[in-house]
This record gives sequence, C-alpha cells and structure tokens, in this order.
Amino acid sequence: MSKVLIIGGGHGGANTAFALRKDGFEGEIDIVSDESYLPYHRPPLSKDFLKQKIAQEKLIFKSDNYYQDQNISINLNTRIDAIDLESNTAFSDGASFHFDYLVFATGASPRLLSMENADANNLFYLRQITDVLSMHKQINTFKNIVLIGGGYIGLEVASAMIELGLKVTIIEAEDRILKRVTSPELSKFYNDFHTKKGVEIICNAKVDGLIAKEKNINSVSLESGENIPSDMILVGIGAVPNIQLAESIGLECENGIKTDQYCRTSVPNILALGDCTSSFNALLNKELRLESVPNALAQSKVVSSSITGNDLFNSEVPWFWSDQYDLKLQMAGISHGYNECHILGDINSTEFIACYGKDGYLIAVDSVNQSKQFMLFKRALSNGFKLEMNLIKNKNFNPESIFSGSN
Repeated sequence: MSKVLIIGGGHGGANTAFALRKDGFEGEIDIVSDESYLPYHRPPLSKDFLKQKIAQEKLIFKSDNYYQDQNISINLNTRIDAIDLESNTAFSDGASFHFDYLVFATGASPRLLSMENADANNLFYLRQITDVLSMHKQINTFKNIVLIGGGYIGLEVASAMIELGLKVTIIEAEDRILKRVTSPELSKFYNDFHTKKGVEIICNAKVDGLIAKEKNINSVSLESGENIPSDMILVGIGAVPNIQLAESIGLECENGIKTDQYCRTSVPNILALGDCTSSFNALLNKELRLESVPNALAQSKVVSSSITGNDLFNSEVPWFWSDQYDLKLQMAGISHGYNECHILGDINSTEFIACYGKDGYLIAVDSVNQSKQFMLFKRALSNGFKLEMNLIKNKNFNPESIFSGSN
C-alpha cells in the first residue's frame, strides 16, 4: 500500500492530507513539520490573534484526535535534512521516513533585513504563531511601532496596532504602498484611509540603520537623515520560497519549485504546492508563484487527485483577501500588465470595485466592501469569460448582468 510523505504542516500540507482521505486514499500519510503546533490558520496572525481577540486553540484546523482517527501521522518539531531518491527515504535528526509519493509543502520564509542590530529583541517578522506569541510578551509595553514595508501584512498589522491604541509608522521604500500588487488609485485610497486613522506613512524611504541599546532598537534611521522612534519593529519586505531541500535533490526550481498543472515536479513521484512553488495555471496559461491561502487549498486537492489517479488540475483563478479596520478587500485575477483601471462605485464611500483591463478585456478586480458583486466578477474570471472593458465602463452596466445576459 502506498505511503505519502508531506513536508510542511501549513495550509497546503495539512489540507493535502485531508483531501487524500476524502478522496479515498487508504495508504499511510506522514506530515513532517518543523513547528511545535498542530496545523493552524495563519491569516488571523496579523489580525484577531495579534489583537488577542481569539484564543490560540481556535487557530488549530483539527484536534489531535482527528489525525489519530484518520491514521495521519503528525511529526512536529521535525526537520527533513536529506532525501535519498534511490531508496525513496527522507531523513531528519534521529528519524527516517520511507515514501512512495513525496509532497513539498515547505512554504516561504520572510525576507530578512540585513543590517546591524537586525537581531535585536524587539525586531519581529510575522510568519508563524511563535512570532505573534513573542510579540504578545512585549506588546503591553510598546508605544511606538515601526513597520518596515507597506504591503498587505504591514497594513493589516498597522490596523491592528491602531485599534490597540499604539502609534504606528510605516516605512515604504517605493513611492507608494502596495505598489507591486495594485493600482495607484487603490494605493491612494489605502494610504488616505490609514492616515486618517492615525498611521504615519513615509514613502520613498530607505532604512539606513537600526539604533539599539542593550539589544533593543529605540529608533530607525532613514537615508534622509530622519530618525523614527521605535519600541518595536515589524519587518514585512516580502518572502522567499523554501526550495533549498528541493534543489538539493535536483528538482527544477525557478522562483519556486517548478510544477505542471497537476502539481507534479520534474521527478515523477514528487509533487509540490503552495507558496514554495511556481506552478503552471491552465486557466491563465502561465506559471505563477502565489502566496495565498486559497491557492494552497486549491492545489492541495490537485495533489491528492494526482496521487489517487484522478484528473483534477490547477486552473483556479488567483484570489486573495485582506481585512483592515472595517474594510474587506477581495482580489481576483492577476492585474500585472494592466493598461487601464476603471472604478465601479464611489471610492470615497469605501464601497467600490477597481476593474483592471488589458487590451480591452477585464483581467482582474480589487473589491472593497462589495462582496456580493466581487463574487460575480470572480465567477466570470474563473469561467474564462472575456468581459469587454467598454461594457464595464458603460454607465448602465450592472455586474449582475454578467450572468443574466443583459446589460
């Protein structure tokens, strides 16, 4: 009977195990995780869990009893150091795991800040539950929070810290926040909204140094000469895929472990999914590396299908969400390369949808507090509908007409 070894206990790894059992796989399943906790939800780390609004046990996907009942072996605090493809065996310190199928769900790691005092006690990254628990030990003594990086993680943490009554400064190297992922219109909207809430946002700012005393940073210096007082620093400057182990056994890697639409790597019995992969998306007809929970969940079903002999493949439209204050941002599609952006609704009312077009057709949407209409656009993009931007820009356009055939 086949054995499956899954390296990584995040959303992708755990849900691959769940999907295998749901699909009728009866063989042995081993999950190896270098963390101390059963697989858990990660989005709340920068939101309600950071604000201490939900208990730690509420983050856990399934209880220990579930894994026992489903005959899924969870190996915590375990790191795979080497893999022998001739014997199909993976090795950790003091243990070995035989496999017929090997699944890489190794995720991504925070891009580290490389400068003196970056190892200070009050400088944090936000990737695992232990990061937030460490912050909780000090947060009651904080007053000034400096966030290096104006991406989604930084903005979510900013909103949480403002709600906790702290003074928040965001330092962004680009000329606007969210530059890599959204339009100038959305960047300005979120910049203005956070500013009104009390966040100070400094763009075109390069960190020149971290001024510390006794392993605690008390200010961040910028190339402009400005010093920003800080009791805590959170760094959110991107993530890098964890591909070192995959590279060590000769898997093809380029901005992640390369896979086809079936999540298969360059070695037939090895599959990969989630943040660590650059996977072919049949819907978009291109390779993508996506850092999102929906992507990991969708690919977990594909991996299970590939192992159990079914024909599911990776064809889901990329989508993502971010909660900040009372704003729910939902995104679908890939806006990169767009040449027009049309706003449906009133951007000043905090209820609108940004529609991104390329060569006259819709390629992506960003929705703020418009969940019902967002789902219509997401469905259209998922089905491969080619929606003309001229139709969307018509003043009489109604998103509900996408499926009714009227306009």
